Amino acid sequence: MKKILVADDDFDQRDLYIELFKQNGYEVISADDGLEALEKIFKETPDLVFTGIIMPKMDGFELIRNMRNNVATSLIPVIMFSHLGREEDRQKASILRRVNFVVKGYDSPISILNTVNE
Repeated sequence: MKKILVADDDFDQRDLYIELFKQNGYEVISADDGLEALEKIFKETPDLVFTGIIMPKMDGFELIRNMRNNVATSLIPVIMFSHLGREEDRQKASILRRVNFVVKGYDSPISILNTVNE
């Protein structure tokens, strides 16, 4: 079973994606912030990280930088999801290796699930 780590401090949104992924056959780990996510990534080595951008303790971009600087986690694919869909965030994400960018409310849960499945 493929394992996804979902990190966001918006519990309602996070829980929605946790349920979506579980209902579609994924094992799901969750984290409330970027620092907790990084600790769990190092400990559990998920197949995919699904993370928000703005979080306490460590934002999504810093989380990815830390992952990419560690051999064990450098190739784990990441989907960044944004509440705001700011173009500057999309551009920052586009230059990172193995990172997709989705926008809540714009990209449907089905389209996000398709991105996860890829």
